[in-house]
Amino acid sequence: MTEPAAGFLDSYPVDLAEWEHDDRLEVRGFTHPWRSQVAPGNGEAFFDALVHAHLRPESSVLDVGCGHGAYACRLAGSCRRVIGVDRDPGVLALAGELAAERGVSNADFALLTAEPGAEIDLPDQSVDLFVCRRGPVLARWLAWAERLGRLGAVALGVHPTGPAGAIPPWNAELPEPLRLGRVFDYAEVRSWVTEALAGPDPRGRLDGCWWLDVPEYFDDPEQLYRRLAGSCRAEIPYPVVKGELSALVERYGGQLELRHCRLVWKVALDRVG
Repeated sequence: MTEPAAGFLDSYPVDLAEWEHDDRLEVRGFTHPWRSQVAPGNGEAFFDALVHAHLRPESSVLDVGCGHGAYACRLAGSCRRVIGVDRDPGVLALAGELAAERGVSNADFALLTAEPGAEIDLPDQSVDLFVCRRGPVLARWLAWAERLGRLGAVALGVHPTGPAGAIPPWNAELPEPLRLGRVFDYAEVRSWVTEALAGPDPRGRLDGCWWLDVPEYFDDPEQLYRRLAGSCRAEIPYPVVKGELSALVERYGGQLELRHCRLVWKVALDRVG
């Protein structure tokens, strides 16, 4: 495996950088299969600042789709309690281990099944802030927020969209199985939030929506292959396309830029309580 360039982890969200340091994550199938450089201001830091602006020492926070719990553990130092929920028992077990290792005593983790109508076993009106960091779309859990949120509760989310805005100019020069075929525009991604709020009696109000451009750079043809093969679910082996990808990177000055976006959003749960 090619070693990452100096500063590789500097622009990563903290929990992604941890994948490079904790072998348990890969063993349990929680992996990030490619390396790249991501420009500063990639949306994750903006979302994190937005979350912390809404945290209070007395807050109870629900982390929806918490994964291996790294973000919940980080939030725990700034609030009274964090509850992380996820449908994967393997990553939840790791979340418990991480919390114990880091001395985090006010973070709890609970399994939430993927069955329609699944509920969270928490008291009504017990949550001040809902956080969804690369987790399920709002329509899947807004009903929980309606029941669980205190008066004035807020929901914050960030969604990576994959390729967005425009197909890169070098896409047509890729081996056909690796070509990007679909991009998401702002209206479509925004609808992942707004459709949950539609209807005659909306349960929340969209109070902010930010569309953040994220340039990602590849100077290693194997890492580019991993990125594209995963996105396209291509089964073509890397040795078959290595020469073409190496030549492509060289033709574009040793680095290819893939642009995609993140949507950061804020929903005020005005009707709760």
